[in-house]
Amino acid sequence: MNAAKLLPLQTNTHTMKTKRTFLAISIPCSTEFPALVERLKKNLQHEHYINYVKTNQIHLTLKFLGDTPEDDIPAIIEACQKVAKRHQPFTMDFDKTGLFGSNRVPRVLWLGMNDQPQALFDLEADLLDAFDDLGYLRDRQNFVPHLTVCRIKQLVDKQFFMQIYNSIEQKTYLHADVKELIYFQSFLQPTGPFYKVLKRIPLG
Repeated sequence: MNAAKLLPLQTNTHTMKTKRTFLAISIPCSTEFPALVERLKKNLQHEHYINYVKTNQIHLTLKFLGDTPEDDIPAIIEACQKVAKRHQPFTMDFDKTGLFGSNRVPRVLWLGMNDQPQALFDLEADLLDAFDDLGYLRDRQNFVPHLTVCRIKQLVDKQFFMQIYNSIEQKTYLHADVKELIYFQSFLQPTGPFYKVLKRIPLG
């Protein structure tokens, strides 16, 4: 305890405070999405290796920065504000399901959009250019807008899981009027991640 209290007094230029951060669009939760998750939990209650998302903190990640030096944060926010001003609000409807992995080895069940707004892709591309300029380089993966419903470590009965998956009604589970970006700090906890808003950045 005493040693921990002394740490802040050790002013060392090599020690850098960081925050685990990411930029995202927050998605308001409708009644349809929690109902979908509850139905899946009920139908797949024999599957003990499926982790479901918390329906009260849904977001679409645009850029995950990871451990970010605190000194970088003002410049990141300023760059995001410049980009956001160039883009107008738009809407998103998450109305279809998909799987990452394969039908034989499904890993993630997700919600996506039949009609993906071009405004979202234009915004994301502009943001990635801005982050490249700041030294936070883009990864090689293409942007696939989706919201995770659950992560699957392993399945007891794959055939039954696929029956349940194929029976999911294809309809709008979440709707978002996108008017702002949110720069979040993420805290990893035993109960799952917790998110704190560092900055709300309006579009337009």
